[in-house]
Amino acid sequence: MPIAMVYKKVHGHQVLEATLLDAAVATGNGEWVDCSGFHGLTVDIEGITTASVSIRCSNNTTRPANSEHEREVETVTADSTVVIVFPVRWLKARVSSYTSGTITANLYGNSPQ
Repeated sequence: MPIAMVYKKVHGHQVLEATLLDAAVATGNGEWVDCSGFHGLTVDIEGITTASVSIRCSNNTTRPANSEHEREVETVTADSTVVIVFPVRWLKARVSSYTSGTITANLYGNSPQ
């Protein structure tokens, strides 16, 4: 389970907000979030000084183990917003290399109904 996850209604649409990384200061696998039924997914990544954050996805029917990294969406080495334009079932942020920084990654998505 991610550090924090909230579902709420905004203008009749269900919105997903999840904290994928919260002040990370080391490498780590991250935790998978179920994004079923959500579209327009974005991940805002902040606090990178010298590090790499990899956004990973999976369309497995069951939740992958956190130690599994499945498919790469994008890897960033500076503060960024990653937009996922294809449907994914599972998503996570992983700190794949780390020297310095205090890294936060937040996921946002909305449902079509």
